[in-house]
Amino acid sequence: MRIFLILIFILIPVFANTAKTYLKGMYNEGGKYATINDMVIDYEFRAQEGKDIRSAKEEDIPLIGQGKIFYKSPYYLRIETEFLFHPSLQGTKLITIKDGEKSFIFKEDFIKPLKIEKDPRYPLLVNFPFLYLLRYEEIEKMLHPVVVAYEDIGSGELKGRKVAVISVIDKSKMYERYRIYLDTQTYFPVKTVFYPFEKDKDGIEVIYRNFSYVGDGRIWPKKILIYYFNSKRKYLAWVIYFKNISINVGLGEDVFQTNIDTNIPEIPK
Repeated sequence: MRIFLILIFILIPVFANTAKTYLKGMYNEGGKYATINDMVIDYEFRAQEGKDIRSAKEEDIPLIGQGKIFYKSPYYLRIETEFLFHPSLQGTKLITIKDGEKSFIFKEDFIKPLKIEKDPRYPLLVNFPFLYLLRYEEIEKMLHPVVVAYEDIGSGELKGRKVAVISVIDKSKMYERYRIYLDTQTYFPVKTVFYPFEKDKDGIEVIYRNFSYVGDGRIWPKKILIYYFNSKRKYLAWVIYFKNISINVGLGEDVFQTNIDTNIPEIPK
């Protein structure tokens, strides 16, 4: 028993360091490609949530909107969404800007924001489901990753590849923990699972599909499936399609400017 405990204490920091190495190399194949400083992506999405769940098949879920995502390191986001099908927003274009301090939502006319709130400082799973590209310093300090297993992919487009299963304890208490299934060859996640603290709350499973090569030669998914699950059910809530993915194009900070006083209080609902 004493030898077993000694081995545990020796291996824990080893697996932790291995996990940090994997995460550091995410999205650039372990350092093969340049660090991602900015991105521009065209996207479309299907969605169904809550009481509106009617479809189990991807193709039967309504196409809700399309738009463009702009990202700039470490945490700037501009998300433009045109709603093609929505009970109240159809035909409307909304623009969300996150500057690391606050989050702003505008209509296309940009006259005044519909909403201003403190940036939740947490990765957006739906509009920007790339967990480790939004690098809030305090959030990074809250996440403690450890490799807990290695598995072989048994089916699908990545059949035969090995994944490192990385368990991430979240000290921010938003989720109990994550499990990141990281392809050890490409350093890209093939799946990420978020487990809730409370059993009656939904967990989230993000699955990456349709991997192909983008402009600078690195691999990137063209489709993301987002499932919600709890003790009673699991359903496909979102499907996101990416196209025209451009990396390190030299985006300026003006793309993320709001041209308003950021000290304005949140507009009453």
